[in-house]
Amino acid sequence: MNVGKFILNVVIAFIVYGALYMGGVSVFEAQFAAGQEMMNPEAETPALAYHFVQTVVVVWLFGKAVGSADLKAGAIYGFMMGLYLMATQATWIISIKGFPQDGRFVSGVMDLAVGVIVGVLLAFLWGKGLGFGAPEEAASDA
Repeated sequence: MNVGKFILNVVIAFIVYGALYMGGVSVFEAQFAAGQEMMNPEAETPALAYHFVQTVVVVWLFGKAVGSADLKAGAIYGFMMGLYLMATQATWIISIKGFPQDGRFVSGVMDLAVGVIVGVLLAFLWGKGLGFGAPEEAASDA
């Protein structure tokens, strides 16, 4: 594994995740407003650190599960990761007594859409020679 390329993939995916989720939350601000009022202010929580850890896992698993420039495989992988994130998030949203449910559907759709975009992005990076697998793996995918 090429550690430098792995770190590059993580950083790019983290930025894309952040931009897409921030954009989605601002577009669907009304659906998320009630839930955000119940959450701790961002400055008091290590939310970004946890999102970073999630990104590291998503990128590493991409290399293990897909590890190629196949955009369709990347999209399917991203959909499955989005499905996993959607289910995980929905589990705690519905389990918190009194937590507003307004944003749950929109959040789920965002998880799926963002997952697909990031999965395709990782496959695209792999196709451009920026995959972090062994050099012989990257060369055979080109």
